[in-house]
Amino acid sequence: MRKNLVIAAVGDESVHAAWLTGGDRSFDLALIYFGDQTGRYADQSDFYQARKGIKFALLHEALTGSLAPLLARYEYIWMPDDDIAASAAQIDRLFQLAHQHRLAICQPAIGQGDVSFAALRAAPAYVLRYSQFVEIMCPLFSREALARVLPTFTANVSAWGIDWLWASMYGPEDLAVIDEVAVNHTRPLQSGGVHRRLAALGVDPDQEHRQLMAKHGINNRRIHKAMCRGTARLRGIRIDGRTTWTRSWLAAALKLRSAR
Repeated sequence: MRKNLVIAAVGDESVHAAWLTGGDRSFDLALIYFGDQTGRYADQSDFYQARKGIKFALLHEALTGSLAPLLARYEYIWMPDDDIAASAAQIDRLFQLAHQHRLAICQPAIGQGDVSFAALRAAPAYVLRYSQFVEIMCPLFSREALARVLPTFTANVSAWGIDWLWASMYGPEDLAVIDEVAVNHTRPLQSGGVHRRLAALGVDPDQEHRQLMAKHGINNRRIHKAMCRGTARLRGIRIDGRTTWTRSWLAAALKLRSAR
């Protein structure tokens, strides 16, 4: 029995086929297909559903419904967007490092492609950096962390801001970006069909984000800006095994002051 799970909501432009190439895999694959072609991708997955909806609502429905009995099987669960390109070997290494460092929530670094948070761009000198934040694009959860955060998946329609709720639940060494595993984001930001579906529903993701932060009393303006600009001072494990900060206190302070 495989000890890890990859679960994804996928459409007709999904690149998930890459996840099954490049070696044997230590993970099962569950696909939730939201397109219009009956049975598409059913033969490419270990578990399959066809449903319409938005990513995290679909994941919540599956993980509290038909797939709920399966979760006890898996140590870690990865939830990438369907435009994240990675090989089976990369995904296996992602799971290995999450387990080795006992991370609650983590994500692979972004190699090529657009990013919202420059701090999550791959830093080749590091194995990982304790990031204080993991984005909704491709989070990986321990079984225990998933059980804790699963109710947040339906905190709003767009899911914007739920990643900051996760960050508020954990300490500084529980969340990390895995630099050794750099995946590619294959589509431009906000170019997928989800944004058209949200617009059709009359949902403003920015507004939902602000409302969610206000509801939970989260004032993350400073760290949000630093993560977006890539100026956050993060502690990380370098490829030579040393633990260091990505920048000095002085450099971080000067950068923050100049950005104001």
